[in-house]
Amino acid sequence: MSKKKKRKQKAQETPLSGLMRRYQKWPRRVAIFGALVGVVVAVIVFANPFGGAITALDSNGEEVSVGIIDGQPNASPRNGRPAPNFLLPDYDRLAVRLSDYEDKIVVINFWAGWCTECDREMPDIVRIAETFPDDLVVLAVNAGDSKGTAEKWALDRDLPLDLDNFVWVLDERQSVTRKYQLNGMPHTFLVERGGTIFSRVDGGTTYDALLQTIEFFLPPETSATAP
Repeated sequence: MSKKKKRKQKAQETPLSGLMRRYQKWPRRVAIFGALVGVVVAVIVFANPFGGAITALDSNGEEVSVGIIDGQPNASPRNGRPAPNFLLPDYDRLAVRLSDYEDKIVVINFWAGWCTECDREMPDIVRIAETFPDDLVVLAVNAGDSKGTAEKWALDRDLPLDLDNFVWVLDERQSVTRKYQLNGMPHTFLVERGGTIFSRVDGGTTYDALLQTIEFFLPPETSATAP
């Protein structure tokens, strides 16, 4: 277009027509953007890339939702307070409830595969379970890892997966971990018979430290140091 024609077109152009010409491509851009949003929503709804609800298999073979069981106290778990009851899957996807072990002392150990302190303390926690096979159970709650990652972590360290009173469970969405109001790893809760917390350890622990605390809540004849 010549300069003369451009000047003529500019002289004839009104403010409204200029505005319309400037934004004439916007409807198409808006339509493209809307289509992209629709595709993303469809992927989330139908493909569900973030995963559906995590469930476990109850004793009757039915799927049950995992996490904190309804009606639990909102207060931060600490000494003298009830331990919030929860349901999580073990490595075989079977449902494990804290309340299943009300007749035993329960060691709830929260750990993660990236945690170096968890690596150091886990053999001592296994040893505690082996010391008290009849009076104590350990619930080793993995926070955030998949089953494959968590199970490989244990196998790589030759940690037993078949102790009757040591149960590996998964908290992939960390709903239980958040309820217990935990930052960092590891954390260990000692729960007496009936469900009351009698010790909370933030950070790593040792066999001797656990033994000293646990023996206060065991009959003398079951003590590991009894004559």
